[in-house]
Amino acid sequence: MRAGWLVLAVAALGCRSAERATLSIDPRLAALIPGDAILLAGARMDALRDTPVYKTWVTGKPQRELDALAERMGGDPRKDVRELLICSDGRHTLIMAHGKFAQRNMVAKLESRGARRTFYRGYSLIGDQRTATVFINAETVAVGPPQAVRALIDRHSSGVRSAAPLVQKLKTMAATNQLWLVTSDAAAFAGGLPALGNWAGLRKMVEMLGVSTLAADLRSGLTLRASSVCRSEADARTLSDALRGLVGMARLMNPDDQPEL
Repeated sequence: MRAGWLVLAVAALGCRSAERATLSIDPRLAALIPGDAILLAGARMDALRDTPVYKTWVTGKPQRELDALAERMGGDPRKDVRELLICSDGRHTLIMAHGKFAQRNMVAKLESRGARRTFYRGYSLIGDQRTATVFINAETVAVGPPQAVRALIDRHSSGVRSAAPLVQKLKTMAATNQLWLVTSDAAAFAGGLPALGNWAGLRKMVEMLGVSTLAADLRSGLTLRASSVCRSEADARTLSDALRGLVGMARLMNPDDQPEL
């Protein structure tokens, strides 16, 4: 009997430990993050592919945009990518991925579409004046503006690992989340949203935000956790009222026979 209780206690401890585990970035990608990054966003693709939501809406379903992207790249992000990381310093955005890539096929596809190959510190950059792709190794690829990609190569070649302060924010998020975002200045990205139509309200809300985090767990439906520090007390009150209004509208639109929604 004591042995049975011991097994249950150990199992419970293991479950609690799993829930307490926090998010982390693959070291091969973390080493490439610029120290002045003000936004990081990631997708744990291996975990995401195992969720019911992904299997229902993505697996085996035609996805026009993703199919076109796979054709252009010569690789399929739905299959080849294990972890995706987006980082921005407010001026340049880099997309980095760790996975298993058919490098020759991808390069051939890019070159067949007019991309040119240039060389920088022993690495091949494939692209044009706006966008460049570089393979750091067979399992790590980065895409972004050429100047940002060259800076990434400089960091990688120097061996200096300047950890971005934002990485520490991941310790506030559970490892069970498949999608996440953290920024030290959400308002800096409000300008990228349309100022008209339904987007206008969202843009105004984002303009009020400073340090913000967002995490999504799709293992059972959608569990979304977000936190933010508003830029002023007045902004905090305005945002709180707006969110309460949105929640109220959502409740009114909820079907009577589906109270759980």
